[in-house]
Amino acid sequence: MFSRCFFTMTVVYFLLSSGTKATSPVNVSVTVDVVPVAGRLEVTLATCTTSSTKPAAEVSWNLGALSDSVKVSTNTEKHLDGTFTVTSSLIAAPTVQMNQQHVQCLIKHVTMKEELQVDHKITVHYPPQLVYVTPFNNRSNAEVYQCEADANPSATHFSWHSTHQTIPNNDIKAEGNKLYFLKRTSDLSGLYICEASNEYGKGIGSLYWQKGEKTEDNHSEL
Repeated sequence: MFSRCFFTMTVVYFLLSSGTKATSPVNVSVTVDVVPVAGRLEVTLATCTTSSTKPAAEVSWNLGALSDSVKVSTNTEKHLDGTFTVTSSLIAAPTVQMNQQHVQCLIKHVTMKEELQVDHKITVHYPPQLVYVTPFNNRSNAEVYQCEADANPSATHFSWHSTHQTIPNNDIKAEGNKLYFLKRTSDLSGLYICEASNEYGKGIGSLYWQKGEKTEDNHSEL
């Protein structure tokens, strides 16, 4: 199920006529009605809207790294008072690589001396893609490892499993994304698996632990 989330950036400015009087304030907004989720069908990534302009404003985009993967759909509506509303939307099948990409909505109008640029950062949600298990420095006598995941939103649940141990036990305990080796004996040597998940899915990473030797991290990539 899609998570409903609304982001709005609104810029209010005055369009100057050929004389010295200013017209009514003009609203420019970049909005996202529903946060896109990677791996799903085409959706609107962001919409740039200008309103109360006369004549209609010219709206375009600087897409940067998304130039080859995003379509632009623009609509112009004329109102009874003679003013115009222009909406321009970015449409694409969301991917993990689109997350945090910067775009700009560009607005031009005959009464403006310079082009107006409104910055926007694309947000895409996705399940854990990479899960790592790495050493964690601590002040206790235990040897501790931390499970980390590349996910948006961040992973909220972590579970630990072993191919040869029951966790927790007298020698090993798990707290959230951390695994504690309370003792370091040869019978604990073996494979330990971390499963990280958020509302969209899960990913796994693994650690091979052996007494007195450097541990090996095997991460997952979905």
